[in-house]
Amino acid sequence: MNINFSDTADVWLESRCYQTPSALHGWLTGFLSAGARLTSAEWLTEAEAYLELEEAPADKLKTTLISFYDEVLSSLSGEDMSYQPLLPPDDEADVVEQVDCLAEWSKGFLDGIGASGKLQGNKLPEDVTEVLRDLDAFSNASVDDPKDPENEALYLELAEHARIAALTVFYGMNQKPSAPAVEMSPKTLH
Repeated sequence: MNINFSDTADVWLESRCYQTPSALHGWLTGFLSAGARLTSAEWLTEAEAYLELEEAPADKLKTTLISFYDEVLSSLSGEDMSYQPLLPPDDEADVVEQVDCLAEWSKGFLDGIGASGKLQGNKLPEDVTEVLRDLDAFSNASVDDPKDPENEALYLELAEHARIAALTVFYGMNQKPSAPAVEMSPKTLH
């Protein structure tokens, strides 16, 4: 993935965004995973609203947001399954901040799924329903004891689970229905 958390966080800080990069990344991932798509203008409008910007975004933020859309869709749909939730790396954040960002990403994912409008009246595949429940639980994740040596391993497991959950929903909701088999009857020559 070409989106760098630190660089994105700097753009967010300069732009006075109220949501974190992880939250917006989760929102976009959920929205796209549900099978919804946006034009560039629609995406910028949705992103600006989700980020709760007080003023029109500067060009730097617009450029970052456009690359966000392209990168997320490309990584979700790629055959290499390279998609990764946008979370701070170990060398830049402690496990408490990482878990907080994972919770924000998970909440954003669920918000994006809801905003897509694709789930209304649809019966979801069981595996999709299961991972949505997991992400709902992740959206409330927190670290009880910051000094617990198990925290980092648990965080890595949760982050990988969130990654697989996003791919599961994407593949479950973005498969084109297969065409019904057409029975061919032999032609009768007269």
